[in-house]
Amino acid sequence: WIAVFAAVCLALMASVVPGVNAVLVMALAVSIVIFNVEDPALGIVLLATITGVNNTLDSIPSILYGVPGPATQVTFLEGHQLARQGKAAHTLGAVYSVSALGGIVGAVLLMISIPLVRPLVLKFGFSEIAATALVGLTMISVLSRGAMGKGLAMAMLGLLLGMIGRDPMGGFARLAVGPIVRLELLPMALGLFALPEIFDLTISRRPVAPAGATFSTREVFAGAREGLRHWKMVIRQSIFGVFLGAIPGVGSAVIDWLAYAFGIFFSKDKSQFGKGSLEGVMFAESAQNAKEAGQAIPTLAMGIPGGVPWVLVLVAMIAYGVAPGPEMLGANAHITILLVMTFAIANLVITGLGLLVTGQLAKLTAIPYPVIGGIIIPITLLSSFVDTTNWRGVQTILVMGCLGLVMKHFGWPRPPMLLAFILAPVIEVNLINGFSVYGIVGVLTDGLTMTIVAVAVATSVLFLRAVRKVDEEEAVRARGVMFQGQRGNGAPRMLENEPNSIANTTLDQSAKAPATWQHWHWEYLFHASLIAVTIAWIRDASGYPGTGGVFPIVLSSGVLGITLFEMVKVALGRSRQATIMDLGMSSAGVEGASKAALQMIVLLTIFILVGITLHLAYAALVLALAIPLVMLRGRRKWPISLLTATVVFLFIIIVLDNILFLIWPNPFVTGWEAPWGILLPSFGF
Repeated sequence: WIAVFAAVCLALMASVVPGVNAVLVMALAVSIVIFNVEDPALGIVLLATITGVNNTLDSIPSILYGVPGPATQVTFLEGHQLARQGKAAHTLGAVYSVSALGGIVGAVLLMISIPLVRPLVLKFGFSEIAATALVGLTMISVLSRGAMGKGLAMAMLGLLLGMIGRDPMGGFARLAVGPIVRLELLPMALGLFALPEIFDLTISRRPVAPAGATFSTREVFAGAREGLRHWKMVIRQSIFGVFLGAIPGVGSAVIDWLAYAFGIFFSKDKSQFGKGSLEGVMFAESAQNAKEAGQAIPTLAMGIPGGVPWVLVLVAMIAYGVAPGPEMLGANAHITILLVMTFAIANLVITGLGLLVTGQLAKLTAIPYPVIGGIIIPITLLSSFVDTTNWRGVQTILVMGCLGLVMKHFGWPRPPMLLAFILAPVIEVNLINGFSVYGIVGVLTDGLTMTIVAVAVATSVLFLRAVRKVDEEEAVRARGVMFQGQRGNGAPRMLENEPNSIANTTLDQSAKAPATWQHWHWEYLFHASLIAVTIAWIRDASGYPGTGGVFPIVLSSGVLGITLFEMVKVALGRSRQATIMDLGMSSAGVEGASKAALQMIVLLTIFILVGITLHLAYAALVLALAIPLVMLRGRRKWPISLLTATVVFLFIIIVLDNILFLIWPNPFVTGWEAPWGILLPSFGF
């Protein structure tokens, strides 16, 4: 019970504290556990349980604040829209119940599957893993509904961004500007999704939830009951999550989208997805919790880590002298049984905690967002530094934040770009290894690989047909509403965009006049930037040795061609704002939003200047203090700004300095080491 309690507390910190994840917590805990816990069963189970229950509460930042992690993109896409509709408490209640049920189903399947799944897992080699990633790319057909061209271009751009760094075969620099680096997933995800959303909500000065939203604990339990009513769906999604988790190398972020697509495939009403669907959230969350049991299968049965956190579990097993394999159901069967029981118990414990506190946490969505933004924005920027331990993380999140905001504004879907970025190394490395080991003919004639490819193609076709049918039905309904407006008022009545929904379809595009330069010059600038970058990449890739430049040139040419096509459509007035699976601008039409956006840009500039001249911690405190002062009105903004700065200060001192032992960067402009430690000299910071 002490181990269960310790694992739940550590998982709680890994879930709700921005910048902290299960891998980081486990890495810090593994040596402490090995040297202080004598019983191998308790030590191994404690570490495994941290990642096993981490997925239950990591939905809180995604839903309440719009800050997703790499494995909660679907929860952000659907759940944050529900929070903006005032359904945060209900949504989180449903998430807890399906996560707990998914964890229990996963634990049972773990016990059953270890002796049975070994032959199947061994069949998944390089080509099969690459083909499974291809199934993930077919999600573009759904994620880009209404904007297939833009979605395809962003998917290709995501693949290119995922290739930045060293070529896996030749070792030469590829698509790099300046120092050769590889973009990290967390700053990329936070920049592309979290920062634009936080920025947008902050300049709108509105709360996340509308007036009259319900935040009671009763509503949380009502959501939990609704989640349990979908138990058949949860079991189906959990089985799928265990299966995907058992395939080493697939990863949590890919499982998130694949489980979402799998659930949509069985859904009768596909028009609801992307607009704030509770069912969509449950699809992903039930599979996410169950996939941990799936990742435990190859770790325990074959010594092949199913995911990054399970590498640390394997380290502990080796340190304790526990060998993975058949003995996990023989001499070491007690460890496997204890792990199964602890997964189930810990999921129930952490779910109970969530049910009790969420009613209060959900009330944060009723606070004007500049108050939340004054805390979340500095912590999010610091989190990107924590993940990379250098300035590259901050640079990545700011650049991707600008790109994500522009894409969000002009209706270019962001999910395909992030999904492709995640899949790029999975596809490339496994294809290269597959071709090297089996040859091109061997890969293309492998039965299991071709079966997976066929499933991917068939799934894509079915999704395209279903989405096209949904779009046609929505267009018919829209024309009917427009016709009623013409009859009733003598003038067309256009459907208004709801402030808390994704971009809605423009009704009548046939009569739209050609766009003028004054109206579209910012979108032209976005197009021109994409064209310039892709041309530079094509020129760079043309000099790569051998066939190393083929893939980058083909992808860059694809982005270039689609961007030119979209640019011409805008110029001719044939571009339309279609329904895409992404969040729209909540600040659109809000009085003073343009001025507030300019003020936020100035504040972020000040953050950069203070960070590179004095200290990154000082920069975060200045930003936390300034955002409420600038964005709020009235006398209350002064105590609120002090409150936000205090919270950020405590986060820096407690979490970054004393838990993570973060090594702060020296300013690279002045070269002066700022006296950060003088703030609390008696504690030795």
